[in-house]
Amino acid sequence: MKIVTSLSIVLLLFCCNKKDTVNHYLPKPITQKDLIKNGFYKYSYIATLDDEDNVDDTIKSIARYDMYSNVKPKINNEEKRCPTQLWKFDKEDSIKKKKNINYLKEELDNTIITYLFRNDSLFYKEINVIFFNNQNKNIPDLTSKEKTLKYYHNINIPIEPLYELSSTKNYPTRYMIDNYKSIIYYSDTDNCYRFFTNYLNNSTYYDIREYWYSGAIYEMYYFD
Repeated sequence: MKIVTSLSIVLLLFCCNKKDTVNHYLPKPITQKDLIKNGFYKYSYIATLDDEDNVDDTIKSIARYDMYSNVKPKINNEEKRCPTQLWKFDKEDSIKKKKNINYLKEELDNTIITYLFRNDSLFYKEINVIFFNNQNKNIPDLTSKEKTLKYYHNINIPIEPLYELSSTKNYPTRYMIDNYKSIIYYSDTDNCYRFFTNYLNNSTYYDIREYWYSGAIYEMYYFD
């Protein structure tokens, strides 16, 4: 993964007040049209990779990334449109921090949902549940192995823990859910978890929260 600092950014906004009718915790792919219909905001950029031979201006490859998020856009200090800042408030004023954190808690139910498409192909999905609230019935409790298995069994979706890499029998982080490999990092003590599915190479995990919800969009080119 490489951060590209010299790319031109095209940010497109689609705002819709329709109620979300998609179960984002099901791993089956979703279309860009479905996300737009369900009120997601679209942010796009073009990543151009040079061959870096210092001889000519040959372009090795070009990729367009379309990110869809449930987080509404704001204009940052550089006059660029990006998702509302929800992370890294070290240099921000306390009023802005309080306002944005309240937005995360009250309007987003402590849940950040992100889909990334590369050249119109669904690349990955990541769901961050910062704090799980038992009163919100629309967000499943995936803060333990037992709760995760129970949720998918109750909706008749095949699920199987995969004991590989960091995944163990006591703390499985990888699951095969309806024939899609997904990663679920959870903490039962902090009541939070991350849900990630990669649709292109089925394995790599990207922590996009640190890149795209910190007051800017850091344009990235993904190598796989």
